[in-house]
Amino acid sequence: MVEKFEGIVLRTRKYSDGLMIADIYTAQHGRMSFLLPVSHSKRSRVRSVLFQPLSMLSFTASVKMSSALSRISEVFPHSMYSSIPNDVVKSSIALYIAELLTYVLRESEKDEPMFAFLERSFTLFDNIEHGYADFHLVFMVQLLRFLGIYPNLEGFVPGSYFDMAQGCVVHEHPLHPNFLMPESSVPFVELLQTGYDSMHVLSLNRKLRGTHLATLAAYYRLHIPDFPELKSGDVLRELFD
Repeated sequence: MVEKFEGIVLRTRKYSDGLMIADIYTAQHGRMSFLLPVSHSKRSRVRSVLFQPLSMLSFTASVKMSSALSRISEVFPHSMYSSIPNDVVKSSIALYIAELLTYVLRESEKDEPMFAFLERSFTLFDNIEHGYADFHLVFMVQLLRFLGIYPNLEGFVPGSYFDMAQGCVVHEHPLHPNFLMPESSVPFVELLQTGYDSMHVLSLNRKLRGTHLATLAAYYRLHIPDFPELKSGDVLRELFD
């Protein structure tokens, strides 16, 4: 059965000498894996160069209930990025986010709010001209809401601890190692309360940006099963150093 899809590319992997597997988060069925030929020809109806991390595509594929892999027969850009592919900072951030989503978006079912959030976020990211160095941090914070693991910040005052394991602020020293001391909780809670519209006022230095990234990654590992250390995190740290 041939179906039409809109989707966001998470990653591609080699399948054989002439084929790749593309993991794509689709608007229609959530995460799916597709087969596509390795082709750079401009005449090809499936150009593998279009399948870059976070690319938004419209495509058709032959879906078979008996097979986990569907074959893409035709593909077009759903929304063309103008700056992400040409900006080393943005492309590095996109690579990190794509790896993050690869381990977070595992459900093969339709999720309209999640897809709309991703589409809106990446379009915004592509259009921002200044003040986007902390986009990945704010994106990770906003994503927590759609994953259902955004922490409870009710009752936070300076002097509170941020309990990462319980996902909340507490006023007494936790009896486990997964928490932030009060002096570290203040800037982290400030980040958790930051949206895209106020992202530009964060003004994080290199050290604090790296600390926030490590803390968010640790929070994801605590609340997302089998969430690994992200390899592209090293790329971001080297870039901002």
